Amino acid sequence: GKYIMQTAKKIVGIDVGKGKLDICYPNGQKETVRNIKSCRTKVIKKAAKLGAFIAFEATGPYEEPLADECLARGVRAVRLDAWKTRKFAESQGRIEKTDAIDCEMIRDYAASLKDEKLHFVKPRSEAQKRLKKAVKTRKNLLKARMIIANQFEDDLDPETARHLRSALASLDRNIAKVEAECDAAIASDERLMELDRRFREVKGVGPCLSRMMLAQCPDIGDFNSKSIAKMCGNAPLDHESCTLKGKAKPRRGRSDLKKALYMAAVSASRNNHILREFYQRLVANGKPRKVALTAVARRIAVLLNTIAKHPDFKPAQDPKTAAKTVRAKRGRPRKAK
Repeated sequence: GKYIMQTAKKIVGIDVGKGKLDICYPNGQKETVRNIKSCRTKVIKKAAKLGAFIAFEATGPYEEPLADECLARGVRAVRLDAWKTRKFAESQGRIEKTDAIDCEMIRDYAASLKDEKLHFVKPRSEAQKRLKKAVKTRKNLLKARMIIANQFEDDLDPETARHLRSALASLDRNIAKVEAECDAAIASDERLMELDRRFREVKGVGPCLSRMMLAQCPDIGDFNSKSIAKMCGNAPLDHESCTLKGKAKPRRGRSDLKKALYMAAVSASRNNHILREFYQRLVANGKPRKVALTAVARRIAVLLNTIAKHPDFKPAQDPKTAAKTVRAKRGRPRKAK
């Protein structure tokens, strides 16, 4: 039998593909259309007439045009976690997976959620969109660079080595250009520029983490401490059942952000006067170094969220850095004649 819906929400579930949209309307009617603007417009108009909102999974770049067009036409849209939607489908006995089943499960999963769990799509600035694309491009270029650089471990003939060095030089130039595009996107938006400046005041937080946080978490500041840690994949999640007492450990989260936070934690554990003591205390208490670094990464994520949430909040400054700043402002003392 069908499960009982919590509320009588009217939802249009859409499984977004590269070339097509599989749609399930509130009455159960299904259709498949091309993923082009004219077809998306018709679907959005139908949803508006029905007084329904649109639900779809996060699929990378494919759902972005649909989300933007929903915002432009004033139709609410919600982006769902694909993993959670799949688990919901399995809980309903839908082990098989097809596009027709997926669009129905997207509709039903959105209907089963409480209102406070529905995260509706919010408008993004052009600068934030440019930054997100540039950060993704940089990630792919770095992957290509790593693959080529790893080939130098083999015994190469001079001609092959020359080609690889040329490819690395070209990639380095392109990476530098993309990083400049990231900085230009941040500089073109007042909010992004201010957050970037304040994030970098934290010892251990550099341009890579700041760009990644602003690109992948534009809602930074809207979270509480637990939710930001979960989103970044640094929250220890319990794993217990009856007599089973599994270790609490981080799971899931946004992988790119998790990696960037871990590298920032490595730097902060050496250079940040507060986080260095925190890290050393954990290690002295018997925590493995990687576990301690994960805890430092979680502290950094919470700190950045606090900075974004409270415009007047200022992180504690290193006494040594503060003393150097004071001396620099005073200037060198004049020599007595």
